[in-house]
Amino acid sequence: MRKPPSNNRSRMPLAISLIVASFISAFFLASFSRSTSQFWVANVDLQSGHQITEGDLTLKDLDLSASSMMYLTKNMEPLGQVVIKNVGAGEVMAVNSVSSTAKTMASSAVPLSIRSVDLAAGIYVGSLVDIYWVIDSLNGEAPQEPILILGSVPIISADVKNKNFGSDAAITVSVEQTQVLRLLAATTLGRLVVISSNV
Repeated sequence: MRKPPSNNRSRMPLAISLIVASFISAFFLASFSRSTSQFWVANVDLQSGHQITEGDLTLKDLDLSASSMMYLTKNMEPLGQVVIKNVGAGEVMAVNSVSSTAKTMASSAVPLSIRSVDLAAGIYVGSLVDIYWVIDSLNGEAPQEPILILGSVPIISADVKNKNFGSDAAITVSVEQTQVLRLLAATTLGRLVVISSNV
């Protein structure tokens, strides 16, 4: 009489199948949990007021998990939009760092040479300044009141090393394109005085 097969042998294929199935399930779960999406990343430093052009940004595969809604994905076209918050090279573009509204105007970087005595102390990149136009009275003429040319404009570069030696300081300000001519016209006569907006 033949001996009946043992229960251990009959259960072996089932156990192997269950182990293989658990490994496959774990693999797929890990794959889906690490799924990435494409997000726009800055190639260069982008200053507030800059209008985004081709080459400013690149797409990168990133896993941003729950915070992904805060950043620009591949489906959100950034070209032509205007940067409203400074973005450093390599940073992922946040949704609130750009604007496409008509009210937001593209800006230009305008270099200025300011007399050392006309530049407020403590000026640094990123600080906001007010720019006044001052005309000195000559030959007994009646003095004219200073005129506010631009208010709360950001400094995007400042070379003030020579300020302590009494020579001119070089600064660059970010100005709305519609205000560039107004600012440059003020440099042809009189002098500009740069005042810190917040002290």
